[in-house]
Amino acid sequence: MKGILLSLMLLVVSAASFASQQLPLEYFIKHGDYLDLKLSPNGKHIAARVRVDGRVFLAILNAADMQIVGGIKPGNKDIIHTVNWVNDERLVFEYAEKQSYLDSPIPTGELFAMNIDGSQKEMLYGYRASDERTGSRLSSRENTLASQEILSYLEDDEDHILIAEYPWTKEGTLYYDSRERPPIISRLNIYSGKKRKLDILPYGHSRALATKKGQVNFMTWRDENGNGHSAYRKNNDAEWVPLNEAFEIQEGLYPLGLSEDNKSIYLSGRTGEEEVYTLYTLNLETGKYARAFPEHTTDIENVILDTNGMPAVGITYPNKSAFVYAKNNSKIGKIHKMLADAFEGQTVDIASATKDWKTLLVHVSSDVNPGEYYLFDSESMGAEFIWANSSWIDPGYLSAMQPIDIPTEDGETIHGYLTMPSVKLNEGKPPLVVIIHGGPHQQGTRDFWQYDAETQLIANRGYAVLRVNFRGSDGYGKRFERLGYREWGGAMIKDINDSVKYVIDKGYVDGNKVCSYGASYGGYAALMSVVRDPDLYKCTIGYVGIYDLEYVYSESDIPNSWGGQAYLQRVLGTDKQVLSEFSPISHASEIKAKVMLIHGSKDRRVPEINSEALAEKLEEVGNAPQYLQYSQAGHGVFDEGDRQELYQGLLDFLDANLH
Repeated sequence: MKGILLSLMLLVVSAASFASQQLPLEYFIKHGDYLDLKLSPNGKHIAARVRVDGRVFLAILNAADMQIVGGIKPGNKDIIHTVNWVNDERLVFEYAEKQSYLDSPIPTGELFAMNIDGSQKEMLYGYRASDERTGSRLSSRENTLASQEILSYLEDDEDHILIAEYPWTKEGTLYYDSRERPPIISRLNIYSGKKRKLDILPYGHSRALATKKGQVNFMTWRDENGNGHSAYRKNNDAEWVPLNEAFEIQEGLYPLGLSEDNKSIYLSGRTGEEEVYTLYTLNLETGKYARAFPEHTTDIENVILDTNGMPAVGITYPNKSAFVYAKNNSKIGKIHKMLADAFEGQTVDIASATKDWKTLLVHVSSDVNPGEYYLFDSESMGAEFIWANSSWIDPGYLSAMQPIDIPTEDGETIHGYLTMPSVKLNEGKPPLVVIIHGGPHQQGTRDFWQYDAETQLIANRGYAVLRVNFRGSDGYGKRFERLGYREWGGAMIKDINDSVKYVIDKGYVDGNKVCSYGASYGGYAALMSVVRDPDLYKCTIGYVGIYDLEYVYSESDIPNSWGGQAYLQRVLGTDKQVLSEFSPISHASEIKAKVMLIHGSKDRRVPEINSEALAEKLEEVGNAPQYLQYSQAGHGVFDEGDRQELYQGLLDFLDANLH
């Protein structure tokens, strides 16, 4: 099998070292083409979300020859948001809708269904679901101002699925899927759209686990203080009991999934002094629970399930991607080990499988590979290449992300990635751009060893790129995250600047040509980094950044979100003196670097007043910034034409200040 897979890899990913060449800008700013693929239960068809000319279509492919046999094309620049198989003949899918006031499509919460051949296409659920006709009061469906989530496909009921309905909340004239109201559990007919209310969960911001029979036995929720809770009930008519009272387990475990036989569940939790995120298994009959995986030093970021629905493989990122395997030596674990050996040095994920687990859809990616799909036969151990995402990019022209560890003065270690340029600007050491991730504390807000279009674009233009997971970043355990609380403009910025000095001192880059760049919190940190060390940087770029921390409370949507006030109190605090000291706008006169600001006028998370106010202050002190404004963009620019302009402007700014 290994030989088969390696030969396939060599056909797709050339290992040759190509001469330096600048690739077209559009290669890096275009959204991916094949976004995800899913096998039908019998493996005869593949559902694919395909992006063409800014629109995302649903294509249904014959797995035997990869010919398109069906699909749907949304209109008005809407996109297909999610796709799932209900059975071998029928799919359900969701739209994200293009609104006139925003460049990025917004999920509508509606659910649609159709057969492979396009027949029996119906809107099953949503705010426009009613099929009432003029002159008739009869309707098989109702309009519902809510979003839905599928809980169970109800194996003994071919006509229904179990859903959770999340009622919207109204702010002014607009409705939002805030999840503040308790969700409703309903049974939905996948052909007619008729639904029947079965239950209501007792808390807002909750999610449920359901068996294949439709029993909802487990629930998790988050209160307004941001604290997580979990509960259990024996059946749909029983009272909810805290999970750690129902079973003798530690607190802080949250149910994620059920085994195929409904006798076990797996849960998320944290372990050790570092409080690393991991998974546990719980036998519901014996009450025994245990770690799903052996020791690992960084959080589990993704899990691959076994044939019994329980964890088989955990994917984690201590530097490059790494794999940990469940102790039960499962079938899927064994297969994954073989695949990982065959695709050595890449991240191997099992994206989808047939009901009998004979055929697997394998996704392979890396720092220089945007992603490839293979069909794998678990009996013959043969693999067939299906598709390479962003297929216009040849990995041979991309630059490796090298893991790097930076010691700090207080004994911590900052992990990051240094990408050296694929194109040389001159014979000397390359200039450096430090790209700072956003967040900063939410799940998934860290830098990963993976294909990143911004990193590759900037490296392809002759710049070294440094990305670091400063304290406060996710992925390294809760203790490391807490080190960043109330240190937004303090120790977190020091970690970034010390990391820049480290790669300069090591001789990797030209220390006289450095620029900071980031979005959201990263935009804030890009400006604070030049405040804290004015002589270290020649330029800085803030993209949808927070520049006055008072605005986080008065202008952002965070305080009005569920748990938002408690979150800000915990990670930022309300001391006005500290907020001022940690705000770039308070230090405009100290900024020596040239500044570029980028903002979307429809940004609700970080309103444009942040960039407008900072630009005014900088103008007053004689350091007027370059300003790119996008009237239809929210918290990030989505439109490809605007992205082309944005990144060309960014590259021109770097060229003007670092050459």
